[in-house]
Amino acid sequence: MRRIPKKTKIQTAVLSIVIAAAFIATLFYLVPRRAITFSNEIFLIGIVISITPAAILDYLNQRWMEAIEDQMPVFVRGISESQETGMTLIAAVENVIESKMVRHPLSDELQMLTLQMSWGLSFEDTLINFKERIGSPVVNRFCALVIEASRSGGQIKKVFTATAGFMEEMKQMDRETSSQMKPYLVIIYVAFFVFILTSIILLRSFFVPLAGYTHILNPVNIIGVSEFNDFFYKTMLISGLMGGLMAGKMSERRVQGGLKHAIALTVVGYVIFYFMIPPNWMGG
Repeated sequence: MRRIPKKTKIQTAVLSIVIAAAFIATLFYLVPRRAITFSNEIFLIGIVISITPAAILDYLNQRWMEAIEDQMPVFVRGISESQETGMTLIAAVENVIESKMVRHPLSDELQMLTLQMSWGLSFEDTLINFKERIGSPVVNRFCALVIEASRSGGQIKKVFTATAGFMEEMKQMDRETSSQMKPYLVIIYVAFFVFILTSIILLRSFFVPLAGYTHILNPVNIIGVSEFNDFFYKTMLISGLMGGLMAGKMSERRVQGGLKHAIALTVVGYVIFYFMIPPNWMGG
């Protein structure tokens, strides 16, 4: 597992949206009546096709990046301790790898780093390449600190020691922030299921029983219960999609992180509606 380039993720997202749009357009062109009848199901399938590939790539890339970020403090601490014994920077990195202080995937990236340095590439250029390959905020901060210290003529050994403590503190702060944001993630899920429950109660206990009483609820007779049913289905799908993206922004501070939540909410919401409020095409 390696980092998935941003260009690949964008191309995948665009291609998925085009495929979903072509799928929907083809159905409405070839079988318009059936497409209208199953419009909610087609809408759900379109959402899943559009965001599932991007969600999978984002999940794999995030797992890879988190695996590296989790080991970065250990790596920096290992470099600092190795240099205390008088090792050169390349020898210190090799010692960290050989002693298995860090695991895959960071160990693979460090082997590339030492290989480039052994080829004669400057320390600064090696770090810049390392930063560009990873593309992680944690790695970017680490490389920026070390590069600036190297340019200013500071002792790299002391920089590694100070950076190790800084990175451990930042990682702890990230964990605390993630823990503090979890209640907001729960609130989004609860709000979505409250909406589903409210919709079910309105349709089954209010609109359906009063649909035949035109003198009491004339608008329902004009619009029709099936139209209300269709309206709540589409509203549920849109709410699930938007709520999922919001959940990702709140919990991971990334909209892309909400794609998996959007898939879960829309699919689970449809399943609940299917059993509690049968679609119009079922004749329920």
